[in-house]
Amino acid sequence: MSFTTIDAVAAHYPGFLRGVANQNPSDAQIQAWIDNQSARITALTTARGYDLTDLAATNPQAQALLALINENGAAADLGDALFSMLGPGSSAQGWANPNTLRKSFENMIAELGQGTYDKLFVSTARTGDVYPALGGIAGQETDPTDPETDSNLAFRKNDVY
Repeated sequence: MSFTTIDAVAAHYPGFLRGVANQNPSDAQIQAWIDNQSARITALTTARGYDLTDLAATNPQAQALLALINENGAAADLGDALFSMLGPGSSAQGWANPNTLRKSFENMIAELGQGTYDKLFVSTARTGDVYPALGGIAGQETDPTDPETDSNLAFRKNDVY
């Protein structure tokens, strides 16, 4: 299950001609890169418990996010291949930098794995920010130096018994 298209990936490189004889890399190769990155994305989303069934219809925002991640990863692969074929004196013709795309892809994959996008996929997911749940910042609800508000007067930090 791919989240993006060959056209979306190739659009990052406007000078790259598709549909010509001996196109290199071929559309089949670009689709393979899309499928490889999609498999990685699907594995992460499945591990987090996201339901990807009919995602485009049920949750278009989540579909768009996964499409962007998939597109960045495959475009970085395509860019690596294209840049390797350019000679040192050749111009990149205003193409996207594959290193930038790769970094963006890896950052989004890491965020996906850490649960940054949980609320987008599961509306009942817990928030990563404790402020809405607790009305404060975790660990700082009480002032440990104020004996009136410290909830545990029996055992205090730095006390010697």
